Amino acid sequence: MSQRLVELTSNYPTLLSSLVKAKQTAPYTIIEREGRYYLSFYDSENPIETEKAEQSADVLLSNINAILTLPPFSVSHSLRRTGEVITLDENGHPITKKTLSVSARFNLSPDFTIIDFSNFMEMEFIASKFSRIKQALRYFADGSNWFNLYDVYETIERDCEELTGNGIPTHWTMDTRGIIRSKDFTESANNAFISGYAARHTFAGSYEIEQISSNRVKLKNSGEEIVPMSLSDARVFTENLLIQWLKDRGIRF
Repeated sequence: MSQRLVELTSNYPTLLSSLVKAKQTAPYTIIEREGRYYLSFYDSENPIETEKAEQSADVLLSNINAILTLPPFSVSHSLRRTGEVITLDENGHPITKKTLSVSARFNLSPDFTIIDFSNFMEMEFIASKFSRIKQALRYFADGSNWFNLYDVYETIERDCEELTGNGIPTHWTMDTRGIIRSKDFTESANNAFISGYAARHTFAGSYEIEQISSNRVKLKNSGEEIVPMSLSDARVFTENLLIQWLKDRGIRF
């Protein structure tokens, strides 16, 4: 088995050092070596070939970056490979290969030394075992638009239906006033008369609306009243829903 060291970099200077101090278990750990940070793991591939090691690193980094978009971290695209892959042979001698251009390093906040990372890699390990969790996290990390946010919602809904035979629990979709917002979200995501051309559906495929107050509309086809969400409101709604679901699936924040 060859040990692979895939160098990592981040826009956030304290992030990698904080991850090194987190509770880590095999098969993947993040280590510091001579002032640089590496994703460390073992594989049985030809030591000269690094393609599969790079693919494994990219999958793991995708998971980690997705989790880091959630509170209390709340950052995006935070970790990446520099392109250096070191393979240690049976005698511990390194074989170095450059595969990408080294990315620039920036000094940005926040200071991750004040955030508890003790169970972060455990969170990633649990998430990596469930394809639905990985799927939802990656949709959320891909950016705020109605398509991605609705995909998160739909993934959670399907998972709940398979596990319980019901949809998303209503209390997961309540706002601070105890009002259920699921229909407000789905209609805002889908209806072009509410969200314009950014909506998932075209005007021809959307229900026309009647404005009945400054923050409330009525669907002309059914008479149902909707409180439209802005995209930023929808991201907060989706983030809260995602966290509730992840906790239910055993991920501790």
